[in-house]
Amino acid sequence: MMTVKKYCEENNLDPNRVFDMVLGESGSILPKARGFTGYIAEIKDDCLDCNNDKFGVSHKEIPFSSFQSAEFGIGSGQLWLQCMVDGESFVFCTPRKRWKSPAAKLILEKIGKYTEIMGMDDYKKATGKFFLFYMIKYAW
Repeated sequence: MMTVKKYCEENNLDPNRVFDMVLGESGSILPKARGFTGYIAEIKDDCLDCNNDKFGVSHKEIPFSSFQSAEFGIGSGQLWLQCMVDGESFVFCTPRKRWKSPAAKLILEKIGKYTEIMGMDDYKKATGKFFLFYMIKYAW
């Protein structure tokens, strides 16, 4: 899969509006391989525009208005955002550094316009200075 940096360069995009995510669950929203599947998502004003060159998925849009619920949770030492989108489970994570990025904050702001994001305490723990303590605690 292409890196965010390369994707932004090739498509002349602001890196603060591009997010890489790994799907845990996606129902029929996005194609997913066994295990986890990576996507690069452009953050538009009204939707996530998801792309995965391995699957040939180009510009699959997920409107922010279709997010019915969202909640952070920690599993296996990773911070996951567990959502319901049009009645289907849509769960994704990204590395800690990306959760702290302007792009992640923008996604949370956009989703937050349509539904309350629960579990923000887990988000703060995972992105705060004592994150290693919490990741070790939740890994077991």
